[in-house]
Amino acid sequence: MSATKTIYAVPSHRRRALRFLLAGASLSAALAGTAHAQEVAPPLPAAAATPQTGGTTGTPDVVTPASTATAPSGQTADTASAVAGEQDIVVTGYRRSIEKSLNQKREANAFVDVITAEDIGKFPDKNVADALQRVPGVVITRDGGEGARVSIRGLQSDLTLTLLNGNFLAGADSGDPQRSFNYVLLPSSFIASTEVYKSPEARLEEGGVGGTIILNTRKPFDVPAWSGFVSTEGTYSDTTEKFEPQLGGQLSWKNEDETFGLLVGGVWQKRTNRELRSSSESWLWWSDRDAQGNVLTPATDVNGKPFANDDAISYWPGRARPRATARIIRASWAPQSVNAQVFDQERERYGIQATAQFRPFENVTVTSNYFRFGYSSDYTANNLKIPEWGYNDFFTGATLDKSGTIFQSANFAVPAAGTGCLARATPCTMETPQIGGTYSREKQVSNTFETEVKYSQDRFDAVLKLGKTKSSGGPSARFSVASKPRLTIPGQEQNGNLVSNWDISNGIADFTFSPELQQNIRNGIAQIDVGSTNSSFTNSDLAQRYLQLDLTRRFDGFLKSVQIGGKWRDLSIHRETGRNEWYADAANEIRYQDTAAGAVARPEFFYENPIGNINGGFNANVVPGINFDKYLSYLNATYGDAVRVNERDFVYDLGERVFAGYAQANFGTGGLRGNIGVRMANTRQSGNTSDRLQYLNDYCVNGPNGSFDPNRPLGADGNCQVLPLSVRETIVNTRADQTKTYTDWLPSFNISYEITPDLLVRGAVAKVISRPSFANLGSERSLTYRSPQYAFDRGQFGEFEGWSGSGGNSELNPFLGMAV
Repeated sequence: MSATKTIYAVPSHRRRALRFLLAGASLSAALAGTAHAQEVAPPLPAAAATPQTGGTTGTPDVVTPASTATAPSGQTADTASAVAGEQDIVVTGYRRSIEKSLNQKREANAFVDVITAEDIGKFPDKNVADALQRVPGVVITRDGGEGARVSIRGLQSDLTLTLLNGNFLAGADSGDPQRSFNYVLLPSSFIASTEVYKSPEARLEEGGVGGTIILNTRKPFDVPAWSGFVSTEGTYSDTTEKFEPQLGGQLSWKNEDETFGLLVGGVWQKRTNRELRSSSESWLWWSDRDAQGNVLTPATDVNGKPFANDDAISYWPGRARPRATARIIRASWAPQSVNAQVFDQERERYGIQATAQFRPFENVTVTSNYFRFGYSSDYTANNLKIPEWGYNDFFTGATLDKSGTIFQSANFAVPAAGTGCLARATPCTMETPQIGGTYSREKQVSNTFETEVKYSQDRFDAVLKLGKTKSSGGPSARFSVASKPRLTIPGQEQNGNLVSNWDISNGIADFTFSPELQQNIRNGIAQIDVGSTNSSFTNSDLAQRYLQLDLTRRFDGFLKSVQIGGKWRDLSIHRETGRNEWYADAANEIRYQDTAAGAVARPEFFYENPIGNINGGFNANVVPGINFDKYLSYLNATYGDAVRVNERDFVYDLGERVFAGYAQANFGTGGLRGNIGVRMANTRQSGNTSDRLQYLNDYCVNGPNGSFDPNRPLGADGNCQVLPLSVRETIVNTRADQTKTYTDWLPSFNISYEITPDLLVRGAVAKVISRPSFANLGSERSLTYRSPQYAFDRGQFGEFEGWSGSGGNSELNPFLGMAV
């Protein structure tokens, strides 16, 4: 069983996308990129030359848009995709983009899929990743309904390399830095074409075991002077009930002699995203145990068969287990919690491109690019959680699947007065649902500067590239809080909720709580779970400098060309964590959570009414939520502005300096063509990381008979006064340096044979690498010891006495594979 299992997740982007073009104009007299499709002896009338719909069947891996393009003489691609001349048919717009993509794919020596824009500013999809997902073998993950991470051949996204104009593009996110690029940052209107290499060539930068994606932008010498676009769009979403804009434009100019050109462009977009999610956590095998704690019924699969490796099974430890009526349920798989979330996000993004080209000499072209991509995300996530805390005293029953081994629903209820745990001297209180959430304000910015100098003469080309890409990202503010609908003040115990039920039997999570839950928490029957309230965040910075030289010599005959080159690149990664703390004393030593007032749930901390517009992600009879604006206003008014605390011993800095060289020969004769080559990459890896030793000393204030007092209210009701953080744990941090150097030799061979004009056979074999993820290299190495006192206090949550550990490993080798 996996540790986390998603039941149902609906990105509630069921948008009625009323995208409309308010202003859109091609500023050129004719489209850039017209081509001679074929030569004919007599001129044909325009109507006869119009391509037929469906003329490119059999090529589903080439993506093209369904929009209309401006064609010569004011015709559109829908009515006249071809214009007749004396000897030529000129194909433009929709049909032209298909043919261009097909030709690039057909003529490539390697396994390549190509997507080209129909016209300036008309990339096939509004998101580049959305277009890439149409390519066979490409899978994307989504963020807010938009394509975010791209993977090839089913491998994780860190094993796919994304390049902008042939070079690394830095993209820092909220959380730990990643090698994969987040396509949410990238405006698609800047992209002229994408190339998806599923088999490598020696000339291509190493790093993608799954494959390499090259994004190509437009240059002023590639398009007519004074060409470009201006567009305004709007999108309406039925879940947010908002109408939101997007503005974009691009303009390109060059002089008549084509010795100097400029291209500038920009995009701004605002979006509101609302998602309704449900999930479960940590499915464990719950079993009756004997007096010594031994499992009486080992775990089985749905066919009743025990697992070959029982040691790998996650059993619920200790005392806690389902106590079904008359022990009807003796053993089964059950989740530790079932969760629902309402996620509201405001997104704003922009992109800027400025490109200059000039030819100081006839054979020399200099191209300089500047790109800036920015993305901000402000969100609140309101969570409802029915956890395992109720299984001891409040569990009243469950339904199982048809195999009788998997929970499909569970019900928890407070017993009648004077019965069960309510018959104790100190009555129990049910702490479900946990009502919590997260408030975050975060931003990511990526800047890229690059210059290319190209020299071409007769049969020789030389290309020199140099540049720098840099990105930073993460929250400027983040605050997470959790609360429980109950009061545990001795003599004043109250339950704000009497029933908690979850049910996933119908394929969607259904939740049921006491109808008066919302009013009870507004009446003050609630407490803040200070142990689950924090303001931690992670920020990261990525930067890479690079210098590359490529030389090409062309020949006649079987050997078409020889390419040699080298590239130096220097990558640096910085990751840091911190907290925004509110302190209750002038010396900034006592956190407000560690005071009695920190556990008080004031009525204004919650919305006056339950959250509405719940349509699809889950069902619930009442959805209370945290009013973060009022909660944070109270904290600022009571304790002053939050103090930023940088966790300087929880940082990692990594460096990766690579020198790579290659040699590649391209050959061809008749219908046979291909290339063979080898790439050498020498990597020097360095870094400074953290090691942490953590002692979890205790958690609750001890009862009258000491820390193992069985009469102290403890367990399912959780009536526990939490100790201050400085008492609960002791941490010792140290820093560790790491340095490692290794060299990889990466041969490659690609071959294709054109059996007929419509039938092509390809083959490829290559050695490929992807370097380990930054988190696997730099994450803190930690050892944690849980004392007997701590394990006793937290036993109901699955904690145990003893040691555990995790962390990164600077000695990891790259992923190594063979691409065939």
